[in-house]
Amino acid sequence: MKIKSLLLIVTCSSLSLFSACKKDIEDPLNGSSNVEVCGIKDPVNNLKWLSDKMKVYTFGDNADKLNGVVLFEYKGENVIEIQCSICSSTNIHQYKCDGTLYDFSNSNNFQDYVKNRKKIDVLYGTEIWKYSN
Repeated sequence: MKIKSLLLIVTCSSLSLFSACKKDIEDPLNGSSNVEVCGIKDPVNNLKWLSDKMKVYTFGDNADKLNGVVLFEYKGENVIEIQCSICSSTNIHQYKCDGTLYDFSNSNNFQDYVKNRKKIDVLYGTEIWKYSN
């Protein structure tokens, strides 16, 4: 009887743990902003390309402290910048509304972007890449 009870407790605990993990995986961007960007409210969840990209970076208990999505304006356009602690470069994570990557591979272009952009809002998590202008 004790073994059956112990087995039942372990099974229920495992299922409960699995359910909690599954919920986090299905909805990792729960703390995202409701700001309207590119004509879409809550772009982190509702822009499919952005949501798909963020699911790669948002795992674990501190995902919102280690990653961020920051909205900038640059030359009159929205720039959605995905900032992640595991990214090896900061100049290849800037996107247009349609998910097209901005080409900042030229360091002069990237420096111009950093110097002349205007921060609009943090759409998700934490702004982790701070540059001095």
